[in-house]
Amino acid sequence: PGGGGAATAAPAADVWRAVTSYERFPDFIPSIISHDVRRGGAGRAVIDQVSQLSRRLNMRSQMTLEAVESPDARSVTLRRVSGHGFLEFEGQYSLSPRPDGSTYLGYSVELVPCPIFPLPLVEQKIRKEVPKMLAAMSRYARRL
Repeated sequence: PGGGGAATAAPAADVWRAVTSYERFPDFIPSIISHDVRRGGAGRAVIDQVSQLSRRLNMRSQMTLEAVESPDARSVTLRRVSGHGFLEFEGQYSLSPRPDGSTYLGYSVELVPCPIFPLPLVEQKIRKEVPKMLAAMSRYARRL
């Protein structure tokens, strides 16, 4: 359980393009080791990825995620379909346009790691990585 948010000077349309650029996620999330995206119709994609949870302990997760876009709600939900490392995983990006033309980008995650992954380690990783990920997405959106 965790997440965060960040304001970006980019308009919501550009932030939306950044958040739905699944192929670019390894640029935003340094812990991704391998990443493959298969786009479906109607704002859906399947993402196969391997991520490094701890270099020191050589802990990796492998998951297939389904991305579901909800343009009207300005949100993208990533749900675990299969894999190992997490018994449950659901992350959500949400966009809130601001009157000055900027956008607030939020990210929340609910997860249950496999018993071999200590929860404190996973929570620490989230606290460390989410702000970096949001900052990288924000920088990318400002360049669009």
